[in-house]
Amino acid sequence: RAGYGQWAVHAHQLRTSHRRGGRCAAGPDCGSYRGRLGDRSYGEFMGSPGAGHFGVTRTLKRLRQRFHWPGCRTDVELFVHCCDVCAAKKGPSRVPRAPLHPYQCASPMERVAVDVLGPFPVTDSGNRFVLVAMDYFTKWPEAYAVPDQGAVTTADILVREFFCRFGVSGRTAQRPGENFESEVMAEVCRILGIHKTRTTPLHPQSDGLVERFNCTLAAQLAMVSDKNQRNWDRHLPVVLLACRSAVPETTGFTPALLMFGRELRTPVSLAFGAPPDGGGYASDTPNFVSDLMSSLELAHRLALSNQSAAGQKQKRAYDMRCFGDPLAVGARVWLYNPQRKKGLCPKLQSAWVGPCLVLSRLGEVVYKIRWGRRTMIVHRDRLAPYRPRLSDTVDGGAEPAGLALVPDLNSGSSEPLAGGAVPGPSRLPRARRPPARLNDFFCD
Repeated sequence: RAGYGQWAVHAHQLRTSHRRGGRCAAGPDCGSYRGRLGDRSYGEFMGSPGAGHFGVTRTLKRLRQRFHWPGCRTDVELFVHCCDVCAAKKGPSRVPRAPLHPYQCASPMERVAVDVLGPFPVTDSGNRFVLVAMDYFTKWPEAYAVPDQGAVTTADILVREFFCRFGVSGRTAQRPGENFESEVMAEVCRILGIHKTRTTPLHPQSDGLVERFNCTLAAQLAMVSDKNQRNWDRHLPVVLLACRSAVPETTGFTPALLMFGRELRTPVSLAFGAPPDGGGYASDTPNFVSDLMSSLELAHRLALSNQSAAGQKQKRAYDMRCFGDPLAVGARVWLYNPQRKKGLCPKLQSAWVGPCLVLSRLGEVVYKIRWGRRTMIVHRDRLAPYRPRLSDTVDGGAEPAGLALVPDLNSGSSEPLAGGAVPGPSRLPRARRPPARLNDFFCD
């Protein structure tokens, strides 16, 4: 009986010290404080050198070898899920996935996506990168082999080779980077009257058209290049010819037909002749122009209808795997921010950092957050809800008003509780207030 009573008291102290973060409710003589038994006991079973940071099952079995109480599993799950070190390294159990928002274009050159593919092996001509530009409506691709991806080179190629041949686009979607965010590109867009849009960092799905074409282009170049890989730039025009004469699934027409109103002549046309419905050309020029305009208008309407149907189909398939509710302003979240630093192994670094504070919601899936002293604009897929421990809240469940800074072991700088940092005194102390039901009582 004495042994059982002592075991029950220890189990009661361990449970209440974690759940309430203060003195045990058994009475003033119990003397159970969080940090005297609760933190020490949980720390010995999870986080200590001999225990490690394991999941709920292993931690629960290790704990039940010495303790047990009603609701033990619930308490262990709460403690494991609220561990900042585990959350920073392992991330959420289910990756956030926001709904898809397709962008529809109604005419050629309304929106153009620009990206840089590479680096590739240096060719005999000194080229190493590929500057890719693609029209959203017609899916017409352009790719230029360039020696570097500097701002001057990028702006010069886009103006001379793309805009001067196909016209100025209304919008240009670009990824964040020094070559696209430079003063040279900003001045070019200002002079030509181009509205430049930026994709969110570490989220290539925001510019999925050109990103997907980069995979196709790299695969085609790999199939036709030599073993020494130094002549891939010579095969680039032929690969583009094949892509321009192929029919995409979303539009149902070749990019050449939607851009110029006619199909490109390929080696197949020279060998077997032109197709029956588009091989001849009209001898009367006015009739040819009229028919061409009518055909282009019809092709554009059909392509727009096909793109809309394909976009709805893709959205249904994409949204079936969506997970995560919209984040409220003022909520604390984890931020997915993998970094590669010289001298540090990526496998020993934590990809999730936080907690970060949500400042505002800029769009359906774009948020503005504050991470320490930095303000960032990120996509919803890079954010995960932050789970604070119940004992770390203030005012009976409200979250702290600010974010304190603790040193980050990965970077050596002051960042808010980044992955790898040991939770320290950055938490605000718990404010103790009497229950609201006792406000009517007077104590002499």
